[in-house]
Amino acid sequence: MSEDSGDRTVVLKGDSDTLKVEKEAAKDQSACLIVIRGTPQGKRYELTKSNMFIGRDVSAEIAINDQNASRKHAEVIKEANGVYKLKDNNSTNGTFVNDKQIKEPVVLRKEDMIKIGGTIMKFLPAGELEIFYLGTLESAAHTDPLTKIYNKGYIMESLEAEFKRAKALHQDFSIIILDLDHFKKINDTHGHDAGDFVLKEVCNIVRTKALPKNAIFGRFGGEEFLILLPATNLEAGTQVAETIRSTLEKTQFMYEGKRMPVTASIGVAEQALDVDNQTALFKLADKAVYQAKSGGRNQVCTAS
Repeated sequence: MSEDSGDRTVVLKGDSDTLKVEKEAAKDQSACLIVIRGTPQGKRYELTKSNMFIGRDVSAEIAINDQNASRKHAEVIKEANGVYKLKDNNSTNGTFVNDKQIKEPVVLRKEDMIKIGGTIMKFLPAGELEIFYLGTLESAAHTDPLTKIYNKGYIMESLEAEFKRAKALHQDFSIIILDLDHFKKINDTHGHDAGDFVLKEVCNIVRTKALPKNAIFGRFGGEEFLILLPATNLEAGTQVAETIRSTLEKTQFMYEGKRMPVTASIGVAEQALDVDNQTALFKLADKAVYQAKSGGRNQVCTAS
């Protein structure tokens, strides 16, 4: 052992540089509330508005799925000096900060625990490094590892939330189900690596070339995808679907020097007064996909 190999601290430059980058990234993180206990656990709500309601009303800025919460249970208020206050909104079961029920607005401080019904949220001020880490973890938990779009759990959870929100606010809402044609043939002919390549490329193309900014895009099956279109009627949703279909048809998918034709059968459905829940809406779009496939594939069909 050399003389200078004694018990001393060694600074790894790579780790130090990484920490600096992460600290810089954290500076851009807004103050937030993070669900510590409740549904969905780990959900992060950025406090970007001057007034934000918390409650089980789907129109609340921080909507929580908790039957013990009032519809607009409490309010987070951002003051001009950057201080955040929490105010109870005459709720039925009270609002608690660090296990103490609040009667007047209280200033929120780092890591304060807010209890509303059975839901507990932690407050973190802007710029905290922990927000950066939690945001990364939340993203990983909601992301399909292959395609890097939302996974089945998240997209189906979002479908329920967006459906309820649109109903409550009397807004348009459409969904698209996209099913790749003859995908098994691609796997059987070119191998599963080629199939994975196609799935990744399809998601890349759809996300960057065909979707509006407010769209929510997720994978709920092997080669099946769901797209949520808030504030979008059936006509506009069908136009988005046709853009996706034609873009995929025109794209040359090349893998190891071989061209693989890729097309999709697509179904579109719109929330209407006679659709009671998100499951019924999903079934309408799924039925439209079946019509597209039975009608010859590579086409868009709308629910009727």
